[in-house]
Amino acid sequence: MLAKFKQHHLLILLLIWLAGVAIDRIWFACDRSVPDWDRAEYLTSSLNYWQALQQPQWFSSDWWTDFWQLSTKVPPLTQIAAAITQLIFGTGGDRATLVNSFFSAILLVSIYGLGIQLFSAEVGLWAAGICQLIPGLYKLRLDFLLDYPLTAIVTLCFWCLTVWKSQNSKVKSQNKFRIPNSEFRISSWFWAIAFGISLGLALLVKQTALFFLFVPIVWTGVETIRKPHIGRICQFAIALLLSAIVFMPWYQTNWLLILTGGKRATIDSALAEGDPALNTLDAWTYYWKLLPEHISWVLLLVPIVGLLLYKSQKLKVKSQKKNSTPGYAAPMRREPHLKPDSLIWLAIFLIGAYLLCSLNINKDSRYVVPYLPGVALFLAYGMTCWRGRWGQQIRWATVGLAVLVTGLNLFPIGGLLGSRVASILSPNAKHYAYMGSEYPHERVIEEIVQTAPYIRSNLGVLPSTLEVNQHNLNYFGALRNFQVYGRQVGTRQQQIVQDGRSLDWFVTKTGEQGSVPDAQSAMVQYVEQSPDFNLQKTWALPDSSSLKLYHRRVPQVEVGSRRKREQGDKGDKGDKGDKGEGGDKGDKGEGGDKGNKGDKGEKTRTTHHTPHTTLSPTTNNQQPTTHITLSRVTVPSVAPPGKPIPVTYEWSGTWEQLQPGIVLLTWKNQDSDKQSDRWIHDRGLGLGLLVATEQLPTTNYQLPITNYQLPITNFVTEHSAMMPPSDLSAGIYTLEATYLNRNTGETYPITVPPVALQIDPGATATPAPELDLVTQERLLAATLPQGIKALDRVFAEVGRINQYDPIQDYLVQVQLAMEYRLKQEPQNLDWAYALTLAQILQQKVQGAIAALERVTQLDAQNPYAYAYLAFVHLYNWNGAAAQTALKPALALNSNIPELHALHGIAALMQGNLVQAWQDYRVVVSRKS
Repeated sequence: MLAKFKQHHLLILLLIWLAGVAIDRIWFACDRSVPDWDRAEYLTSSLNYWQALQQPQWFSSDWWTDFWQLSTKVPPLTQIAAAITQLIFGTGGDRATLVNSFFSAILLVSIYGLGIQLFSAEVGLWAAGICQLIPGLYKLRLDFLLDYPLTAIVTLCFWCLTVWKSQNSKVKSQNKFRIPNSEFRISSWFWAIAFGISLGLALLVKQTALFFLFVPIVWTGVETIRKPHIGRICQFAIALLLSAIVFMPWYQTNWLLILTGGKRATIDSALAEGDPALNTLDAWTYYWKLLPEHISWVLLLVPIVGLLLYKSQKLKVKSQKKNSTPGYAAPMRREPHLKPDSLIWLAIFLIGAYLLCSLNINKDSRYVVPYLPGVALFLAYGMTCWRGRWGQQIRWATVGLAVLVTGLNLFPIGGLLGSRVASILSPNAKHYAYMGSEYPHERVIEEIVQTAPYIRSNLGVLPSTLEVNQHNLNYFGALRNFQVYGRQVGTRQQQIVQDGRSLDWFVTKTGEQGSVPDAQSAMVQYVEQSPDFNLQKTWALPDSSSLKLYHRRVPQVEVGSRRKREQGDKGDKGDKGDKGEGGDKGDKGEGGDKGNKGDKGEKTRTTHHTPHTTLSPTTNNQQPTTHITLSRVTVPSVAPPGKPIPVTYEWSGTWEQLQPGIVLLTWKNQDSDKQSDRWIHDRGLGLGLLVATEQLPTTNYQLPITNYQLPITNFVTEHSAMMPPSDLSAGIYTLEATYLNRNTGETYPITVPPVALQIDPGATATPAPELDLVTQERLLAATLPQGIKALDRVFAEVGRINQYDPIQDYLVQVQLAMEYRLKQEPQNLDWAYALTLAQILQQKVQGAIAALERVTQLDAQNPYAYAYLAFVHLYNWNGAAAQTALKPALALNSNIPELHALHGIAALMQGNLVQAWQDYRVVVSRKS
């Protein structure tokens, strides 16, 4: 097959490709837009893979699991390819889109090869040119989406399948089960392997690849079975096996999230967008009506007219032959390569793809783009049907007009007349680069980084417009070394206060708010009117609206160095150099309001008529040590049990000790050694928000890291809250602290200043900030023994909490802290459940199984403990282990329908259909 490629045609293909690349780069050079929701999300994902590929660990199974989990719902091949592109050319949206040039080369070669296989080299070459001029393709080539790469890989896969099918259809054998050596040509195996690998790659680009390839694959499979031949069957089976080897690692790792996210991406989206129902004619003609928009009238009509004229001429010649006298000879003319079988095979691909795409309830013009190269091939065949004196002129005039329309659609070069002509010949295809004023996204991120250079910040994004939304601000934060993340909050009325108290940064916008829920306006009002926030900065947007950045007056975490601290202690007037971590511009001391002096940021708590105990910071002449110290603890003097207690910790030490540190804090009754007379407040130092050393900014900042010649002590202040149990005994509680290094496992006791907190059931609770995320996770995990009735709340709350920690580092903190504590007290059930939930939410299967095996030992009379263990085994595709885990659960309580549901799935995984059916009937009877 490859031998049929003509050298001068390959040169023309190269020129066609280079022309497309040149146009793309010119367009991107002119474009100053920001990516919208989907594009920004995919670009961010590419940066995640770019970061992972900085230090790959090819032979580590854990690394591969983490690698596949970087994109849990969207297949990652496009993002991985873009990551490799950015490793070569640097990061950025324009550089990431260079990957489309690579996929464009794949597309052009594939459609050319498909044209050769089905028709002729001439048809293949014209098809390649048309692919560059189809609006449905060149518009997507200028976007960072999955559909253009999917188009290229689907075309490649269909080409490989076509060549393999064509080669094997020529195989003839007297004994259909005999294995003649001649059948096993290298080329046949090559195309079978290429088909399998390309099918796997297509499914790693997007699941909808099956919409386009399912019918041709099934058709080929049926043909292979109907005419059995061991050689063909082996090649086809091995091809499918190879595809599974390619795509299965990602699908097996993320299958549950793929299933749960599929409904949102299809049914929910279709209902929200008002797509036509499947029982209407509009649903089945939706994409047919889009053909002029996808192809343009120029490239659609001329080839079809040429094909019709050619067919009519054929019929006329046939009629003349029939009615001619003997000896009549029709004029000799050069005919296009007419292959009825080729047209039928192409129709199978196109019609099958059209019907399956129409069957998908969620519709969008770009969802059918992968069949457009097939349409281009058909149109190229129609172009070659123009014969005679004017045939070549018509073809080139058509292509020339298509090139002109393409230019008019991509660049504002034709004025009003050109725009109107383009809109008539190519409707809805205008795709100008945005050349207006720049959007301030980079400046927003830079303002946050300059204000908090040592903190990983999370920005609450309240508008959700095409230009300003959580995804593109998150992307620009990722470009800034992943130091700022953007998340949409304020989407639920009942969570507005929690959202407002959990983030330090918010961005709001005047004017159009975009696709936001009803609660968004209340969230905006909360932020803009709250005394807890200052307006940090305002930017004008190109649409004459304004973008406003708000920052919490007293951030949850503040960072400073010894030099700055000493200056701040003189009169407690602070240092403006510390404003980056201590609050907004002009803030003094430890983050109080503008004009406040000293520790007014903390003294505001004393206005609630509860005296406080404040311990002095370390003295200025104290020498830094390699171990961290707890310099100060601020708590109310008295508090009731079962209510959040505000607490401020100030830690000091070197950055190498502070940043990876996890602190294990235990508040114990000084008069009792009972385990019930205590509570813990474990979490990462700086609430886990301290930026890693390799991510610290390298310019314009005094870095709070250790200089090995002259150590610098850094101060990290945390404003948080802790939750003592409601059944806690009254008394005086003191603090014990242990340090745990998450990187090295190093532990040591931390020196704690004298602090005492009285727990009194009759005391009035002091207003407190939100509980830290680690504490919230432990409180949620404590409800897991309740079973199903607790799970809805647990996962609803986890969804909310995850918005506050975009990288879910709080789960790592819980895991490490609970693993350490369980070594000291292996019988503690609450800690075991906290570890279990953390492992499950991190999708660490083996860790979750180990934690749940401990839980089933400690909570042996709870059937839900075994149910959780069985579920994790099912997630790991281990039906036998799940069935074994469920036996004691069913013995304890066989009336729980969920146990039978899990048991039925376990039986189904093992092929026991009878048992699965019996369990299904039990579930139905229990639910009715």
